[in-house]
Formats: sequence, structure tokens, C-alpha cells
Amino acid sequence: MAMTKLTNLMNPEVMGDWVTEHLEKEMKFSPLCRVDFTLAGRAGDTVTVPKYAYIGDATEISEGSEIPVAQLTASSETVTIKKAGNGVELTDEALLSGYGDPLGEAAIQLTLSIAGKVDGDVLTALKGIDTSMTHTATEPISADVIADALVKLGEKEGGEKVLVVAPQQLAQLRRSEGWLKATDIGAMRLVSGAVGMIHGCQVIVSDKIVASGGNFENYIVMPGALVLFLKKDTEVESDRDIVHKTTVVTADKYYAVYLANESKAVKLVCKETAA
Repeated sequence: MAMTKLTNLMNPEVMGDWVTEHLEKEMKFSPLCRVDFTLAGRAGDTVTVPKYAYIGDATEISEGSEIPVAQLTASSETVTIKKAGNGVELTDEALLSGYGDPLGEAAIQLTLSIAGKVDGDVLTALKGIDTSMTHTATEPISADVIADALVKLGEKEGGEKVLVVAPQQLAQLRRSEGWLKATDIGAMRLVSGAVGMIHGCQVIVSDKIVASGGNFENYIVMPGALVLFLKKDTEVESDRDIVHKTTVVTADKYYAVYLANESKAVKLVCKETAA
């Protein structure tokens, strides 16, 4: 009779492959980031990157007048790799009894946990958008408010972009005449979680967008605005507690998120409710 051993149930390499495969699907903002492996396989946990300053909004030019030429300037910034991790502890009874799927649930929970942390850091990076790329509205989010905010992107407005909103803001957008349902977007989707489109912005909903002081901070992001530095792939490991007869599984990821091009991201400050 074949004996089922814990080593048959708990394979960190297999679970690690599963977590890595599903992690990108759970990270809502990863398609907006250019992935950089500069630090992979290299000593050190920092990288110096250039940061370009926005040249300012365009000005109205009368017929025959000269178009002003701005100087493109760049500064440097040091990005430090951080480690995000979490773990779960499973009893032998839970693994061997076949009650539910504790192993599968552990993999799902670890994936969601790390994805949530990376997404949170993406939003933290977006909070650093300069005032020159911030549009402040005196009303709740609407098609008109979004149209005004898109002016900040200048000639890049016609490119692919994503708008991040809170769940309670979604109903307001769905009532707009210019709203396109997700089924109407089809192959145009930049992110798999897009629920619709308005003024060319694919809309995704995040619970991490919350009102503060009566205002929401939303973000319009184009590909290339953000960079995700990866030191190594997500790693899953396990260890035994022979006293309590449990198995501890941990997952960790070394990464950093950086707002590389502010001219491709707009911070949109909207009122939570109408005055």
C-alpha cells in the first residue's frame, strides 16, 4: 500500500511556479510597468535611474508666431530594492485529512498577499506625481472631469491609458454617455481587469483608492510611466516544526517600483460627493 507523505503534498518548487504564474494576473497594475531586471543576479540592492522633468503645458500660439522650445532636464534618483513576504502555517492533520484544499488556499492567499503589496507600492509611487501633472476638480468624477484631466497628457493623450477608480466611483462613470462596456473593448484591453472605457481610458477598479478629506485621488497612467525593478523571481520555501507537527510556507519577492516618466501619468483629485 502506497503511503502518502507530507513531501508528496508539499512541494515548494511546484507551489512557487504556481504563485509566480498567477502573481502577474493578480497584480492589477503590472501591465502598466516596464519590468527591469538590471539588478537580477548582481550584487547590491540599489540602482540609480534618471528622472525627467515635465516641460510644462503647451501654450497657445498665434498665427506666424514662434513656438517656444523648452529644455529637457533630468535628475537622478536612487531606487532601493525591498523585500515583501508572507507565510502560512499548516498542520499535518489539515494536509493529510483532505479537508478542503488547504494547500491550494495557501498558494492563493500568498499570491494575493504579495500582489496586494506590490499594487500598494505602485499607488504610493503614483502619489508622488508632481503638481504640474495634477488636475483638481471641484466635483465628483465624471466624463467631463476626465476630459479636462487628459489635457495634461498633451499630444500623448491618444495613446493607451488606464484610469484607476474606487468601486463607488464606477457607478458615476457607467451613467456617462461616453461609457463603453468591457465587452465592447474586446482585444483593445490593456489590462485584464478593465471593466469599461471612457474617453479612451480603460477603467480598472481598486479597493486601495479610498476617499480622504472628502476627496478621491485617481490616476490616469500610460504604459512606460512606471518601472518595476525585479531582483529575483518570487520564491516559495517551506520548513518543518517537528515539535508542533506543522509545516510553515513562506513566499517573498524582491522588487522596487519607480515613477520613471511623470509626463505619462496624471493625478486626478475629485470630490467624493457633489456639493
